[in-house]
Amino acid sequence: MTPPDDPVPAGQGDHRAPTLAFWLIAVAAAFAYAPSFSGPFIFDDLASIPDNPTIRSLSPLGPVLSPPHENGAAVGGRPFLNFTFALNHALGGTEVWGYHFVNLVIHVTAGLALFGVLRRALGRVPALARRADTVPLFTALLWALHPLQTESVSYIVQRAESLCGLLVLVTLYAFLRASAATRPLGWLIVSVIACLLGVATKEVAATSPLLVLLFDRTLVAGSFRAALRARGAYYAALAATWILLGVLVVSTAGRGGTAGLEADVTPWGYLWSQPLALTRYLGLTLWPFPLVIDHGGTLAYSGALAAAGCVALVAGLAGATGFALVRAPRLGLLGAWFFIVLAPSSSGVSLLDTMVEHRMYLALAAPLLLLVLGADLLVGARARPVVITVILAAGLLTAARNYLYRNEVHLWTDNTHHTPDNARAHFQLGGVLLARGETAEAIRSYERAVALRPKYAEARHHLGSALLQSGRVMDAIVALEGALRLRPLAGSHYLIAGAHAQLGRIDAALAAYDAALALQPAHVDALNNRGNLRQQKGDSAGALADYEAAIRLNPEHVDARLNAAVALLSLHRPAEAIAHCEAAIKLRPAYGAAHWKFGDTLLALNRPAAAAERYREAVRLDPSLFYAFANLGRALATTGRLPEALAAYESALKLAPDWPLIRHHYALALEASDRPQDAAVQNAHALRLQPDFPEAATQRARLQSRGFAP
Repeated sequence: MTPPDDPVPAGQGDHRAPTLAFWLIAVAAAFAYAPSFSGPFIFDDLASIPDNPTIRSLSPLGPVLSPPHENGAAVGGRPFLNFTFALNHALGGTEVWGYHFVNLVIHVTAGLALFGVLRRALGRVPALARRADTVPLFTALLWALHPLQTESVSYIVQRAESLCGLLVLVTLYAFLRASAATRPLGWLIVSVIACLLGVATKEVAATSPLLVLLFDRTLVAGSFRAALRARGAYYAALAATWILLGVLVVSTAGRGGTAGLEADVTPWGYLWSQPLALTRYLGLTLWPFPLVIDHGGTLAYSGALAAAGCVALVAGLAGATGFALVRAPRLGLLGAWFFIVLAPSSSGVSLLDTMVEHRMYLALAAPLLLLVLGADLLVGARARPVVITVILAAGLLTAARNYLYRNEVHLWTDNTHHTPDNARAHFQLGGVLLARGETAEAIRSYERAVALRPKYAEARHHLGSALLQSGRVMDAIVALEGALRLRPLAGSHYLIAGAHAQLGRIDAALAAYDAALALQPAHVDALNNRGNLRQQKGDSAGALADYEAAIRLNPEHVDARLNAAVALLSLHRPAEAIAHCEAAIKLRPAYGAAHWKFGDTLLALNRPAAAAERYREAVRLDPSLFYAFANLGRALATTGRLPEALAAYESALKLAPDWPLIRHHYALALEASDRPQDAAVQNAHALRLQPDFPEAATQRARLQSRGFAP
C-alpha cells in the first residue's frame, strides 16, 4: 500500500515523490533497525511494559488511561502512550519484537510525515519550489536513518518521543493541507486531534500550537495578526489542548522525570548545563559518536573556556534565530523549530537528566534540513552524491548501533566505556550483570557507582543485595545501612532483615522487618518472612496474623498459604489448614512443598492413608524433600506398612543423614518391625546428634531393658 498523491500547493514537483519517499524510507529504516528486533526490554521499559499492570487488558479503558508514574515508569501522565502499549500487549503479550515493530512503523510514518511537511513548506517558497521533492526526500531519509534517532526507536519506552514527534508532524502537515484546501475544516480537525493525542503522549507536544503559528505566519498568512484573525477558532482549539496537559502534569505531581533514579541537580544547575547539552546535540548531529543511552544525571563543563564557548554558541544561535525571525522569517523558522522543540526539556522544568539523546528526535529535522538545503543551494546537483553517501553511511552506523541493543551487557559496557564517570551507567551495568548471575562483576560495577557518587542510595542498596547473593552477609549489612542513612528504603530494611536471619539474629531480623513494613505496609514478602521468624520463636498466633495479612494482599502467594497452614497446625487447628493447602495446590499443582504440607495437615487429622498419597506426590515432584520422605515413613508406619515405611526413612536419611528426628522415627519403625538391634544402632546415632532428645532417651531405656545396645 502506498500513500496517496500529495502535490505541492503550486502544483509543482513529481507526483510520484510521495510513493518513492514511502518505499525508500520504509526499506532503509527496516534495514537499519532490523538488528534491534531481538533486543530485550531495558531500563525504564521494565516498569512501563512488562511490570505495568494497566496495559494487560483494554477493558475497562479507565486503568489504561491512568498509567502509573512511580518506580521509574515512563508512561505516567501519558495515557495515549500507555494505550499503544496496551494495544501491543493485546496483540502479542510481552513478545518484545512486536513492540520494536510498532516503534519502527511509528518512525517510518514520522519520516513520511516530515517529508510531507517539508515538501509543502518548500513548495510555498517560490525560490525553492523546484527543490520541493529532492531536498525534503534527502532530509527525511537522513533524518530517519541518522544514528542519533536510535534511542527514540530501539529503546522501546522512548516511543514516547517518536510517537509524540509523529503527532507534532501530523499536526503541522494537516494544517498545511488545510491552508491549501478549498474545504479546510476536515484537515483542521485532524490537526487539533493530532495535537491533543500528542500532549497525551509526551509534554513536548505542547510546542505544537507555537510551531503551527510560526508556520502560518511565515508561509501562509504573512503575520501573526493575520494568522490569528483568519483561524482564531482553530488556534483556540490548539491552545485548549494545554488544559489536558496541565491536568496530566498535575496528576503526576509535576513530572520531574521518569528514569526512576535520583538526580543531584538544582534548577540553576540544570539551566547552566543546557548550553553544553545543546552544543553536544549539535555536535552529535554532525558527528554522531559516541552515542550512549545514558549520559548521567548531570553534565559538567571541562573548564571556564568551554563553558564560555558553549554559552556564546547557544546565545549566538538564539540571537541569530530571533533576528532572522524578523528579517528573514523563513530562515528563522528553522532555528525556531530547533529551540522551540527543545525548550520544554532545556528550561529547567525537567530536573532529572540534563541531557538525553532522544530529545533530539524532532529537533534534529531543523539542522538536517539546513545542511541538505544549504548543500543544494551552494553546489546544486553536484552535492547529491555526497548527500546520498552520507545517508548510506548514516544507515550503516544506525544498524551497527542497533546491534548493541540486542545485548544489555554490551549496551551498558559501551556506555561505561564512553562515560567512565557516569555512576548511573555503572549502576545499570551492575543490574544486568546480576540478572545474568555474574555476581562478582555486578559487585564491582555497583562499587564503582558508589565510589563515583557516594550519596547514591539505590546503588548502595543494590550493592548490598549483590553482596548478600555472594554470601558476604556482613559486607551486605554495611552497604544496606549506608543506603538507609541516605534514604529510608523499605527494600533495604527487608534485605537487612534477611541478612540478620541468616546470621541467626532473630530479634534484629524482626526489628528490620518491622521497619520495612512501617515504610511499606503492603510488602507481602516482608509479612511472610516476619511470620516465619515469629513461628520460629514459637509465636504461632503472631505468625498466623502475618501470613493472613500477606494473603489478603496477595491471595495467590503460595508460600504464605502454606506457612499459614503450618501455623494453624501448630495452633491445633488442622481443619482450617486444609483450605490453605488446597488453595496452594490449585495455584501451583507441581509444587512439591504444597503436597508435603497438605500431607502434614492430613496426618494431623489422623488420615494417614490420604497423607501418604500426598507425600508420595511431593517426593515425585521434588525428590530433594527429605522431610516429605520422613513423614511418608510416619504415615506408612501408622497404617502398618512397615517395609515401605523403612524404605521411605532410608530415602530421607540419604538426603539428611544428620537429622536426629528422622533417625529417631527410623529407629521406632525398626523396633516395630522386630529389628531391635538395628533400632538400637539408629537410636544411638540420634542421641549422638542430639543428646537432649527425650523421646530417643525413652526408646534407649526400653531397648536396653530388653538387652539391646548399639
